Amino acid sequence: MTKSNLVYIVFIFLSFKILAQTANVLSYEIYLKNVLEHNPISKKAENIKQYGELQYKAAKGNFDPSISGTYDNKYFNNSNYYSVLSSGVKIPLFTAQNLKFGYEYGVGSNVNPEQYTSSYGLPYVGIEVGLLQGLMIDSRRAEVMKSKEYVEYYSAEKNVQLNGLLFESSMKYFDWLFSMKQVSLNNYFLNLARQRLIGIEALASIGERAAVDTIEAAIFYQSRLLDLQSSEIESSKQNNDLASFNWQSNGASLATSYKPLDSLDGYFEKLKSGLVPILYQDSLSNPIIVKYNSLQSILEIDNKIKREMIKPKLNVNYNLLSYNSNSYSPVYSQNNYKWGVDLSFPLLLRKSRNEFKMAKLNSQNNSFELANKSNELDFKLNALKQNIGLLAEQLQNAERSVKYSKQLVEAEKLKFTNGESSLFILNARESKWLESELKLSEYKLKFIKTALNIIYLKGNLNYII
Repeated sequence: MTKSNLVYIVFIFLSFKILAQTANVLSYEIYLKNVLEHNPISKKAENIKQYGELQYKAAKGNFDPSISGTYDNKYFNNSNYYSVLSSGVKIPLFTAQNLKFGYEYGVGSNVNPEQYTSSYGLPYVGIEVGLLQGLMIDSRRAEVMKSKEYVEYYSAEKNVQLNGLLFESSMKYFDWLFSMKQVSLNNYFLNLARQRLIGIEALASIGERAAVDTIEAAIFYQSRLLDLQSSEIESSKQNNDLASFNWQSNGASLATSYKPLDSLDGYFEKLKSGLVPILYQDSLSNPIIVKYNSLQSILEIDNKIKREMIKPKLNVNYNLLSYNSNSYSPVYSQNNYKWGVDLSFPLLLRKSRNEFKMAKLNSQNNSFELANKSNELDFKLNALKQNIGLLAEQLQNAERSVKYSKQLVEAEKLKFTNGESSLFILNARESKWLESELKLSEYKLKFIKTALNIIYLKGNLNYII
């Protein structure tokens, strides 16, 4: 078997190996859609937002009306000692007050005189009022106000997790595109080496080329083949990393391989033309900043309720009593009432005063962290913007290097054909061309990743340009 036949067999084997793989067509847009819809981290992020909404609804439940009732009866020696019933409905207001509607019933030979009523019972309507502590704000109102802010907080936390997921999955996607680009370049230059090997073998067979040239061409071909195999191994690794993010409705994707609808070069051009709006978009939309702002509002509400707890408790309870003792229909008068006052005040105030000071410190610390995080994001964004400018210059130089390397190869081919150059020099020129093509692709990948970092820091989740 000749060397050329062996080359053909290896080439055909590699071709069939690649075609035999199960390839699913995948675009960046479809990929991110799968990530958002099916990845477990995305579903977890959605649950975080739902948790905040449920917490808000639960807090509003503190203002739900409540019904209560008790009944006591004692029957002894064929005598009804007492039958006592107390029931009521309490309606909380969005203050420290409660409206009350109730009914009391107490009869029997030994009923407590305070609980005694006529056989029709005693309806009443009343109100409970906190005149000092709880008048401006109370724990019920504070909980509702805080949980409302927590809706924004958990919504921002959802976006923080989605932003991290989209950023990481986007990085994996373009690493995969870069590996596919490496495979494509190595495959192209492998074909060039194969064609040159076949041509030199044909020329050597008729005495036009020295036999040693066929050995050098074969060595060069083997080197190209090894490069292709290495790039295929790397591409396979990147393919598996991509599959770990590309979940389907029935679970993680286990496809053998993917076929890209995008290309590294195409997306680079697309991103380059659409980068300006991204650069100048306001960074305050970053969900991390939204989280800190929401938490600041929550801590300020906590400050208010802690300050309110320093006041004395002075609660007034006033009930209007029905005076119609011969009917179930209540009739009220200002001359029939029951009222009371509840006053309490700790002498040293150590608990309430120090809890208020602690709440103030928490609020201050969060404001410091907010300022630090805002500055950190601004500095990182400015650094990335500068890197974009430098990368643009590097890309121009790399493109010129590719152009010049290709021109040198074409010129060297002509000289080689005319017998004015050697195979070694031609191979060296071609290797330099491949190196410059790979370097250009690396710079394009760096440019795309820098743009992705900017989108990540902006936090608007607009990863599809």
